[in-house]
Amino acid sequence: MTLRRLYFKMLWEDVKRKLWAVALLGLALFFALPVGMAMVLPSYQPNEYTTMEEVIERRTGNVMSMLDFGTNYHVILLALFVAALVMGISTFSYLHNKKQIDFYHSLPVKRELWFAVHIGTGILIPAGIYLISAALSLVVAGVNGVSAAAVLPAAVHGFFSHMLYYSLTYITVVLAVIMTGTRLAAVLGSVVFFVYCPMLSGLVESFYFTFFKTYYYRTPSLWKNVIAKISPIYGVSSAWSDGVSMGRVLWALGAILLIGGLSFFLYLRRPSEAAGRTMAFDKSKGFIKVLLVVASGMAGGLFFYAIRETLPWLVFGVIVGVVISHCVIEVIYCLDFKKLFCHEKTMAVCMTAALLVALSFYFDFFRFDAYVPSDSQISYSSIDFGEDSWVSYSSAQMVYGYSEEEGILERGRIANTEAVLGIAREGIRQLGEGQTSRDYDNWCNITVCYTLKGGRKVYRCYALYLDPVMDLADAIYMDPEYKKALYPSLELDPAEAARNMAFKQMITEETFLLPEDAKKREAVIAAYQQEVSELSMSDREKEGPVGELLLISDEDDGLIRETIGVKNRESLRYRRSYWYDGYFYPVYPSFTKTIALLADCGITAGEPLKAENYKGIQVVAYRSSFEEDKEEAKPLEGTSEKELMETTEEVDEQTDELVMFYTDPEEIRAIMEGYSVYHSSKNSMLLASEYRAYPIPVGNMATDADWERDGGNRTMNGFLIQGKVPEFVVEDFRELAKEEKKKD
Repeated sequence: MTLRRLYFKMLWEDVKRKLWAVALLGLALFFALPVGMAMVLPSYQPNEYTTMEEVIERRTGNVMSMLDFGTNYHVILLALFVAALVMGISTFSYLHNKKQIDFYHSLPVKRELWFAVHIGTGILIPAGIYLISAALSLVVAGVNGVSAAAVLPAAVHGFFSHMLYYSLTYITVVLAVIMTGTRLAAVLGSVVFFVYCPMLSGLVESFYFTFFKTYYYRTPSLWKNVIAKISPIYGVSSAWSDGVSMGRVLWALGAILLIGGLSFFLYLRRPSEAAGRTMAFDKSKGFIKVLLVVASGMAGGLFFYAIRETLPWLVFGVIVGVVISHCVIEVIYCLDFKKLFCHEKTMAVCMTAALLVALSFYFDFFRFDAYVPSDSQISYSSIDFGEDSWVSYSSAQMVYGYSEEEGILERGRIANTEAVLGIAREGIRQLGEGQTSRDYDNWCNITVCYTLKGGRKVYRCYALYLDPVMDLADAIYMDPEYKKALYPSLELDPAEAARNMAFKQMITEETFLLPEDAKKREAVIAAYQQEVSELSMSDREKEGPVGELLLISDEDDGLIRETIGVKNRESLRYRRSYWYDGYFYPVYPSFTKTIALLADCGITAGEPLKAENYKGIQVVAYRSSFEEDKEEAKPLEGTSEKELMETTEEVDEQTDELVMFYTDPEEIRAIMEGYSVYHSSKNSMLLASEYRAYPIPVGNMATDADWERDGGNRTMNGFLIQGKVPEFVVEDFRELAKEEKKKD
């Protein structure tokens, strides 16, 4: 009983010594909560468009936003973060003053009690002030017609959440204060505890990304899953953005107890003569210095390597980073500029360690890029060809901002492991040999996930030309289970999919709702599912979509319509909403059954691409494509659509264009059979020839004279598909190239 009375008496005395902190924090929270609320709430008033009930509802939402945790009101979080820094340093600041620490330790009070008093003061003062401010805010809310019962749960949740993460930040600062001997060192130590682990994790990830060509950025690792999270900043930011779950609460409480226990242990063993020294414990100096200097050396190497990607600059950067950081830390430790280069052996050890790490990445000592597991090690595998990133797996992920955790790498389990391994080996081979577009046509950025028999997942990313292993790609792509995983809407119940089905034309993007006849809609679904299952990767190189079919579930359609605020599916806003883009599946010219059934529903698929809609076509190619030495001058032929769009921007300015105009209806028809628009994003595997084409629609506003001069300003941008260029076009350009050469 006596000890309890003594504790509370000392606690009260300590609070009185910190009245300045009470005043400052009280002022900050008073203006942030009750005053801020008193300014915001009266601005909502009823008018001819808004009823009083709607005003009260809006005021209630604002009160909940200001009092709760994880909202758009960041002022409270910022105020408490600053308070944690100030209270943590000021509460134990006597440890940095020799006279004060001698006074405290001369009193007949155990260190354990002093520690408990100061920790209690640092937490109870902000908690009390926050509680009073929140109570005053509820009064202000009540005056403005907001029910206290409606906002009290949010206020309670906000109070406990804010105080939980305040305590985590505060106890981290206390640990930094106990481990140091000056206030400057305490501030620097707090910064190190806040940012070192996340920055080290980011640094290592940057090394992986820079030096390993097959590294996949979403690869789970110790650095991302553990090291990056060892920081109160991570705890606060993740809880703020993703919500305060029970797991996060337990994580924060565990961290508080662990850091608090370590602080208490070090406080009891902290020597009194440590006041005034940079570090209170000599044994920690070398350990912390090595951690900081090695990381600084790695960062220096990465910085200079980013400027000039050569080995000498990497080594130079490591040396510079180690030397500068080691010298700075020695000056801070010793408080003497003459000690810049002391402990040269430690510097040598740090430099050796940093160089070994940097060089192991540069030379890939661990054979990261060459790794391919054996078939016997793999439980199952999955692959993402990178050609169908447009697919939406769930509208909830878009609406609520969820990460794409259920992508094809997680959904598509492939039994044909040998096919996946064959593609991976080809990717490694091309990585070593440096293949170019002169060797092959279709470039892909492929990601592979191996799930080993122990449960560990291994990811690799390969940038390769798919042509040598197209048969393996076809075998995977045409696997019914893989295709259903890749295109989840194919698994919808036909009746459900038919209810929400619509068709979008290419070019015009005009959207048509299918007729009410359920049997006709379901017939379209059945035909489309069959023809998609028969589609191969190699088929996609030869044809572009003529339209897109909307396949979406009732749940996803309802969620999107609720999000965009549309009830009528006939509305223009519904038809043009980008939310639906990931549910519009491409319809190819080879889907003859689907196209025929759409025609039976009154929809002509590919109507805007029909030859009779155009009065002429301008075809453009580069003279270099028709030079005799085609191995040296062939910039566009045999490239995919996405490569063509990149390449056409990089063609030498001195390369002359060859231009031909076609107005004969039969020639237009033949050209349009092999034409595709650039923005057919649903099939980026489509191979483009060296011929770009600009159809001129009938009724184009440009005059015939304008069209003859510049092709009617090239209103439609597209190309001729490789292998589908009419022979007369090839002959015409060959003759034109000869004539241009004679002129030169």
